[in-house]
Amino acid sequence: MTKKPEPTKQPTRIRWVEMTWKDYIRVGAGIVFFVLGIAGLVLPILQGVLFLIVSAILLAPYSLWVQKQLIRFEQKFPWVAEKARGLTSRWSRKNADDE
Repeated sequence: MTKKPEPTKQPTRIRWVEMTWKDYIRVGAGIVFFVLGIAGLVLPILQGVLFLIVSAILLAPYSLWVQKQLIRFEQKFPWVAEKARGLTSRWSRKNADDE
């Protein structure tokens, strides 16, 4: 049996007009992590790549370029993407139960 190729995701952008205060906090945190990541690439004390990855995840809904890179990464490393989906589904179910 051959596997059917999954339909590719289309990047979507959240407009500034549609953003809530949580979106603004997420963008702010993403920018802070991005700056820490750039500093971490220069300074030996900080883990720059780790901060850049966290920043990419936080800023993905707001940047078409970041979404395209994450989709490319998922196609290249599907096993990592599957693990990440498993973690996020457990985390989101836990938060849904708390509310």
